[in-house]
Amino acid sequence: MVHSRATDPDRALHPVTWVIWTAAGAALSMLTRNPTYGVLLLGVALVHYAAASRAHAGEGGGWSSLIRLAAGLSLLVVPFNALSVHAGEHVLFRLPESWPIIGGPITLEALVWGACSALGLLTLLILFATFNLTVDQAQILRLTPSFLYEAGLIVSISLTFIPQLMISAQEIREAQLVRGHRARRLRDMLPLLVALLTTALERSFQLAESMEARGFGSVRDLSPLRELAYKGLTLLGLAALLCGFFVRAYLPNGQLLGAAVALCGAAILVGVFWQQGQHVLRTTYRREQRAWQDWAVMAGCLAAGGAAVAVRLADPEALVYDPYMALLPSFHPGLGAALLLMLVPFVAAMPRAADNEQERL
Repeated sequence: MVHSRATDPDRALHPVTWVIWTAAGAALSMLTRNPTYGVLLLGVALVHYAAASRAHAGEGGGWSSLIRLAAGLSLLVVPFNALSVHAGEHVLFRLPESWPIIGGPITLEALVWGACSALGLLTLLILFATFNLTVDQAQILRLTPSFLYEAGLIVSISLTFIPQLMISAQEIREAQLVRGHRARRLRDMLPLLVALLTTALERSFQLAESMEARGFGSVRDLSPLRELAYKGLTLLGLAALLCGFFVRAYLPNGQLLGAAVALCGAAILVGVFWQQGQHVLRTTYRREQRAWQDWAVMAGCLAAGGAAVAVRLADPEALVYDPYMALLPSFHPGLGAALLLMLVPFVAAMPRAADNEQERL
């Protein structure tokens, strides 16, 4: 089913806006391991994820199961780091030195560093889940350039594979519980795995048949000479790009030459890809329109990113956190307030959500 803001008021923002918001959140999350900023970003991601999963309960069920599983796996980073890194001043306890790898002091600093890593991983996953709940497959495909349409379709299908798999597993598990099946041992999981595999294969066959019926992969016929020219120009562009990078990396006096060659190679590739995109049979029936909420979200993301860059330039150590050097993290109030601007999508959607609730009542 194709959604748009005209037919689905819960998806109120332009898909490009969600791309910018997700990219900004991911970049800020990977920019620092400081837990104070990490907790703020995790809170921002959780607020938007809760709102998106509430608005799309059917799709959110698969992602909630995946997030619980990923949260449990990410927490394994904490003991793994504590058992493998034996540095720090605050020793909690000691394991025998004769034990390989894990033997030695278990320090508070190692636990904190592992927790910071788990915090970053969990934040990225929730940002990714929020993006997939707020932007559907049709919108992702409309954002894909023409020459990458087939790859974009494959990526959009793969993004929904794991949530659909989790939903199928939950439904199969509930059906087996109704029939009296209980999983007490590892062997009892075999009926669940067999049914899950059968369901996945059946869904893949149905998808393949529907894609074939809709003419997936059909392009305009190209003459052999033009096809050969496209392949030759693509190889030329890749060779120029690699040569430019090689010159910049290994010839200190050829920085400008390397940059010029790399730019020429990139220009050739962009031209070839654009020309190839003209041969893709693609029709857009309705274009998404940006509203004031989109510009507000973009401004908030730009302000948050600009604040992070300004703090980094003014004080390079402000975003650096190393518990082995100083256990207590630093905190810049201005940057913390700027990170809260990532809540603009939730605030901008509140009036629309209130209107929708009144209409339901």
